[in-house]
Amino acid sequence: MRYLEPCGWRSTVVTTRDQDYWILDPTLLEEIPRSAEVLRVGGMTAGKILLALARAGFPVQEAQGARRAGAFKALRSLRRWMFLPDAYRGWSQAALRAGDARLREGGIDALWTTSSPESAHLAGLALRKKHHVPWVADFRDPWVGRVTYRSPTPWHEARHRAMEGRVIHAADRVTLVSEALVAMYRKRYPEVDPSRFVYLPNGFDSDDWRRALWGEDRSSGARGPDRSPERAFVLLHAGQLAHRPTVHTLLDAARRVVERDPAAARDLRLRFLGGNEEIGTQEEARYGLGPVLEIQPSRPHIESLAEMRRASALLLLGHGGAADALLYTGKIYEYLSSGRPVIAILDEGPAADLIRSTAAGIVFRPGDTDAVAAALENQLEAWRAGKDQAVPIPPDRLASWERRNLASQAAGILEEIASATARK
Repeated sequence: MRYLEPCGWRSTVVTTRDQDYWILDPTLLEEIPRSAEVLRVGGMTAGKILLALARAGFPVQEAQGARRAGAFKALRSLRRWMFLPDAYRGWSQAALRAGDARLREGGIDALWTTSSPESAHLAGLALRKKHHVPWVADFRDPWVGRVTYRSPTPWHEARHRAMEGRVIHAADRVTLVSEALVAMYRKRYPEVDPSRFVYLPNGFDSDDWRRALWGEDRSSGARGPDRSPERAFVLLHAGQLAHRPTVHTLLDAARRVVERDPAAARDLRLRFLGGNEEIGTQEEARYGLGPVLEIQPSRPHIESLAEMRRASALLLLGHGGAADALLYTGKIYEYLSSGRPVIAILDEGPAADLIRSTAAGIVFRPGDTDAVAAALENQLEAWRAGKDQAVPIPPDRLASWERRNLASQAAGILEEIASATARK
């Protein structure tokens, strides 16, 4: 929002309430421009169902922390059967009503919906049809074929395909986060003008990096002290650890490193910072890594960036399989702009190509435990020798991922469809 405003676009946002998601960062509210309008609406969501279970004595997740993988997997399976397209459909109805009321007030020139949840696009579709406002449907993941969702029956799959198709055909533009995803959707919908599918990636904010590294205050520009160095080689995974079975390749590799080099139990730390759905007590017992394995709750965004910069290396985990062939994980641009080396465990695809093309780190295939263990040993030895392994990316390459520049591209899309609608 704050970078769209200098491009001539003021934002009205319809979103959920705090209780509707398990990871919150109130510090991000500081980044909302005063001119922006935020409409928070209720409605039945997955978050409310989980809160009701917790009140009934069946907690399956901790705010800012961990989920019970077994229980959550069962609930996710039940959700696939009962909710179409997702467990936010109730909220999308409330968002539709709020959006309808706001559009009737006037002063709205374009509509932008983002998934997930996919039900947001259904609200956008209804508003597009009723008010004839130009519309961008922004897909952060594929709808049909998403790694976190598998249709339980052919009937469910057909319903999802039908809903996705209605959105694709009605939207003026469909933005997607990778070139591979653009190519897939153009092939899936050959009857749609291919220019309507637009590549618009995630990115990073250099202003956030200034605040993280120097403690710079937005209003005064005052700088705080530098962060103290770590006393161990820290391989950091920042962000949610969910739908990432590739983590088991890392844990198995780390176990081998500690078995061959007992001093690694003192010198090596695998730190997971954020919501955790993959590593529970069973996994901790299975791998026996003890203090090497650190599971920490989510932190505010700026603090997470500071942790990335302090880390010895950063861990990037793929979903494995077809998903890695389509997507960049959102954190990859902050990883690359951090200057820290990346250890990636993922299948071939855009993320692997980007890491190689920038020489930002090393890519390993899921299951290649021996190679990951060797890389950990090499990195640990370099750290013990005091070698700096920074990997700065050229400024011209970083500029293409700057949120200011991406917001300018988004503004260009909005201007294009708004102008086209005005000429009709």
